Amino acid sequence: MTTVTEILNQSKTHKNNLHKYLYGGTNNLHKSLVTFKKHELNALLLVSIEKPVELCKFFNTSFFRLESIINNPIYKQYTIKKKKGGERQISEPDKKLKTIQKRLNYFLQAYYLLVKPTEVYGFVVNPHYLGDYCNIVENAKVHTGKKYVLNIDLKDFFPSITSKQVKDIFLSHYFNYNEQIATALTLLTTYEGKLLTGAPTSPVISNFICHQLDADLKTFSQNNELAFTRYADDLTFSSNTAISKDTILEIIQLIRQNNFEVNPQKLRLKTNNRKQTVTGLTVNEKVNVDRKLLKKIRAMLHDLTKNGVQLAVKKHFNTNYVDEKNTAKFIYRLEGYINFVGQVRGKTDSLYMKQKAALNSVFNIGK
Repeated sequence: MTTVTEILNQSKTHKNNLHKYLYGGTNNLHKSLVTFKKHELNALLLVSIEKPVELCKFFNTSFFRLESIINNPIYKQYTIKKKKGGERQISEPDKKLKTIQKRLNYFLQAYYLLVKPTEVYGFVVNPHYLGDYCNIVENAKVHTGKKYVLNIDLKDFFPSITSKQVKDIFLSHYFNYNEQIATALTLLTTYEGKLLTGAPTSPVISNFICHQLDADLKTFSQNNELAFTRYADDLTFSSNTAISKDTILEIIQLIRQNNFEVNPQKLRLKTNNRKQTVTGLTVNEKVNVDRKLLKKIRAMLHDLTKNGVQLAVKKHFNTNYVDEKNTAKFIYRLEGYINFVGQVRGKTDSLYMKQKAALNSVFNIGK
């Protein structure tokens, strides 16, 4: 696939016009650039950076302010509980650094759209004019109705990615940044030698880092009659022929060759006579919401409509204290569950419409 960097290298006219627009004080976009879509132009802006002064202008900040942020990054460290037990370490950047990272993330996401493998569905922002084609539903559809589904989870996904790997990707053919720019961007997006959970840029950078892993697993899958997708750190393989132990071991070896480790507790091979799931959705016959969630929604709606919101909150949050905060939390959570059903099953699905109507009848939502 042709990268934006290669386009720029092939056409000095684009690059010169882009520099004039970015750094030459002109407010008019040159006619040679108007044919680009918004995300393509944003990608061009990102990869055109060559000098520190251009990097400062890109971030709308002074050299001394950017240097201070790079040399003294501030992160707030805390832990959150995982859904299935254990804790996750979160490193949240302070306001100044987060502003920088959010802007960089916006442009990195635009560029990743141009180089993204078709097998990747996670951590991708879909511009409205391209359609919503990267989500857990589309990811799961690939594996619908298969006799065998293999789920593999990458262990400690973000922390296992090193600062060296991040710098190497900024120096690679994807960006072609010089040493100075690559180093600055690495220091702005990593801390203590690794990618952080909590930094806005970590998801899209992890996708760039996985480019070789995605390519290796795609080739392997094509050669072994497997369907393959990746959603963040969730890898899924499916087939209508048996997936042997040797095949699984070869996949694990490819993962290790790309500097990742498999979480053995989340490695599952399911046949179609058992419940097969992909990123939390069942895929045996069609993509559907797990029955446990549907049962939970039904119970929450029943208690809400029959007993009122206060008793529903007490029961489902297992508390005797009901205030405005946890009442709102209950409502938003239930509405989120129902909207998720609509996302998976479709907005015209009868079950979704029934759930939505029941909720709306209590709170007049949408009126």
